[in-house]
Amino acid sequence: MHNGNTKTDRALRFEILIIVLFLFVSGFYAFDLIPNQFVFWVLGLVGFIGLVPVAKSAWESLRERKVNVDLLASIALFLSFYEHAWGSLLFINVMLASARILDLYTKRRVSISLESLAKLKPVKARVFRGEQSVEIPLEEVKVGDLVVVNLGEQIPVDGIVYQGSATVDQASLTGESVPILRTVNDRVFSATIVASGNIIVRAQRIGAETTFELMVKLVEASQGEKTRMKTLAERFASWYIGIMLAIAIVLYFFTGGDTTLVLAVVLVVCADDIAIAIPLAYIIAIGTAARRGIIIKSADFLDSAAKIATLIVDKTGTLTLGKLTVKTVYSFGGADIPQVLELACSICNRSSHPVSKAIILYAKENGTVCGAPNNFKEVEGRGIIGASNDNKKIILGRPDFFIEQGIPFTDEVSTSVAKGVAESNNVTLLALDGTVVGLFALADEIRDEVVGTITALKKSGVKEVVMLTGDNEGVAKSIAGRLGIDKYYSKLLPEHKVFVLKEYLGKNGGTVAMVGDGVNDAAVLTRADVGIAMGGIGTDAAIESADIVLMQDDFSKILELRGLAKKVLSVARGNFAIWAIINSVGLYFVFTGVFNPSKAAAYNFLTDFIPIANSLRLFRHKGKSV
Repeated sequence: MHNGNTKTDRALRFEILIIVLFLFVSGFYAFDLIPNQFVFWVLGLVGFIGLVPVAKSAWESLRERKVNVDLLASIALFLSFYEHAWGSLLFINVMLASARILDLYTKRRVSISLESLAKLKPVKARVFRGEQSVEIPLEEVKVGDLVVVNLGEQIPVDGIVYQGSATVDQASLTGESVPILRTVNDRVFSATIVASGNIIVRAQRIGAETTFELMVKLVEASQGEKTRMKTLAERFASWYIGIMLAIAIVLYFFTGGDTTLVLAVVLVVCADDIAIAIPLAYIIAIGTAARRGIIIKSADFLDSAAKIATLIVDKTGTLTLGKLTVKTVYSFGGADIPQVLELACSICNRSSHPVSKAIILYAKENGTVCGAPNNFKEVEGRGIIGASNDNKKIILGRPDFFIEQGIPFTDEVSTSVAKGVAESNNVTLLALDGTVVGLFALADEIRDEVVGTITALKKSGVKEVVMLTGDNEGVAKSIAGRLGIDKYYSKLLPEHKVFVLKEYLGKNGGTVAMVGDGVNDAAVLTRADVGIAMGGIGTDAAIESADIVLMQDDFSKILELRGLAKKVLSVARGNFAIWAIINSVGLYFVFTGVFNPSKAAAYNFLTDFIPIANSLRLFRHKGKSV
């Protein structure tokens, strides 16, 4: 990134030098401060300097058997020099140099924020060596090192909080300005800043492997890619330039070698505004998205996001928080709630399943002291089997697991199971010595922003929203109804999601977007027209499998993405229209005799920046409107 911007800076200085030289020399010429016998040589020399980058680009294009606008600009510069049309020579060079300056400056501005963050990264880090903390060069930090980060310092690595707590500003990655609390076992990331507190971080990713560095690489790569719109513009411009060259040649012979008319035609159509304005729009949009925590791998995915007709969404972790919480606890068979909590907390103490974690958290919040089970055995996806201290068999799991174990349900238990399913997304039973003694109703909370976002997306033109989930039919139906989702598929395994996706590809007259968490949905994300991974900060699977990565766990970012995508597509199409109108009007004035070469050059200069200015409007794009 640094080397690329160094080259950009040198190019900017060169283009500014060209403008300064021309304005300086032209000023002397206008006030008769240069003897006439020197005008030819002085302006010719300065014109040659301005011709170099244009002629180089034209030659490279011809070598590829293509024609570009710089070929016309080279012809215009040569004819201006040949005709001693110094005013035209001035306008052409200043126009071309100014357009390139705008292009280079915009690219520099887009990347400057990321570069400035990278520069803020400390060159040294304080790590533990034995019992002592020592300061070492950042490149000497190794995976597993304990890194000390104090108030106001930038975290130099991706890692896990080993000790302490702090609020961390993650705006550089997620675009979220509000710092978040990070405590022991929480993940933290390079290029984020400790806003309060002090922490010790165990390094997991260092150097170029950090999430921030990967994000920067993706943004840089996407800015350099050609879009379908840019390719279309280049093809159209190539044909247009070829036609204009043919017309200029015919005019030359038809008028008996009148280079004045030929020069005026070439001066009108040699503007490179469209060649700059369209890719400029996408570069600005990608940079804007990156600053808001939306990583777009290719500019073409912006076009796809603008044309979404079908939105397929994974439930857990996307529509919901992906974190189960206990809503209600029931007791049966003479047991009381404290006893149920104690038994459940003890048997869950050796399990890492989300249900177990939710039960442990709820039990501890209610003052339960958790013991440890005997003869612990976890049946994957079904339940847990163990024994109490007095060797009574304990089973915790789903209702269908209890049926498999031959544990009977009383009418009271059956009624409570049905009630728990209706109230929440998950029901877990507890049995002691073959008798059901407890029931936990758990739920995965829906994200606050989901309902409003889905409503807004439908208003924006998304024709169908489809939900995929592994939950049962009742839970899926309930959530889909609450969210206004058109269709849902329940009891799905990861491989089943691919088959559902195939049903919708090519349907509804637009693109199909898949939104998932990037871990369990990798297969389906890669097969969608545009795969969107939500909450991808630090997640390799999300970054690798998705086309667009939302670094923040915020479903409304999809709305923001779509708004930006539709805006950039509108700007690109508008630039085509502006360019066509400008060229048509200019040619009309040339053929009606209104424009001589000097007026044609001035017209070109004054109108060349209109499409570029239209693209620059994207810097002011705000909010989530679509």
